Amino acid sequence: MNIFITGATGFIGNHVLKELLKLNYSVSACIHQSELSVPCKIFKVDYRHMQQAQDWLPLLHNIDVVINCVGIIAETSKARFNVLHAAAPIALFKACKHADVKKVIQISALGADDSALVAYHKTKKQADDYLKQSNLNWYILKPSLVYGEQGESYRLFKRLSNLPLIPLVGNGQQLIQPVHIDVLVQTIIQCLHSDTKTKQSLNIVGPKAISYQTWMQSLRTKKFKARFLAIPFKLMLFFAKLGSFFGLKLLSPDNLTMLKQNNIADVRPLQNFLDGEK
Repeated sequence: MNIFITGATGFIGNHVLKELLKLNYSVSACIHQSELSVPCKIFKVDYRHMQQAQDWLPLLHNIDVVINCVGIIAETSKARFNVLHAAAPIALFKACKHADVKKVIQISALGADDSALVAYHKTKKQADDYLKQSNLNWYILKPSLVYGEQGESYRLFKRLSNLPLIPLVGNGQQLIQPVHIDVLVQTIIQCLHSDTKTKQSLNIVGPKAISYQTWMQSLRTKKFKARFLAIPFKLMLFFAKLGSFFGLKLLSPDNLTMLKQNNIADVRPLQNFLDGEK
């Protein structure tokens, strides 16, 4: 099986790539700026210049499965949601049809649905919607907050959890359902099995919903008791705008808005899928 993976140097993409190589799949990895030293074919592309099907077609020769892991948590002058989450992936999916790719696995996001409020979710949904109406065999995976030791957001949460006074957005009771990167990788590998039913959308979530405050407390490694500081949402929004101005990508108004919403889903469909239920 020949697999083409985009976003191969990102947190999710790199974990997926390593697992594919460990399982001896033949892999072609698509990257942008970072370097990659692994035993596979590597294509270095600028996704801004990959907005037409013909831009992708030369890279898909003899490819059986495409895994799209491209994603950004905040925009920069050179990385825009509408390009990386929508235009480039849709062009890729169009190319998959022309190249007779057998299966497409799209890494979307929990919250990329009709209730989406922010550009991050809305643009992910655009690509999802195109894939759903295509004739391709697809999986759309919608992870909640994905964590793991190498994750940028996880490192930030760990640092925040060990402060003498841990800041909370409002009362800190927003519900989240963090999921470990290994669960997402396991799900992707399950999607590769030829006998697994395609055209499925799955929420990738942890076993139970917890409050943001509980999450912070669970990450804490300092021995002295955790103390919390409740910060009103509007004030946090002001800090977030300042953070965005200074290039702090993880502290942005959109990310705060996503946190304010409960980010949870029923875990049972995922558990059934991983247990091999067709």
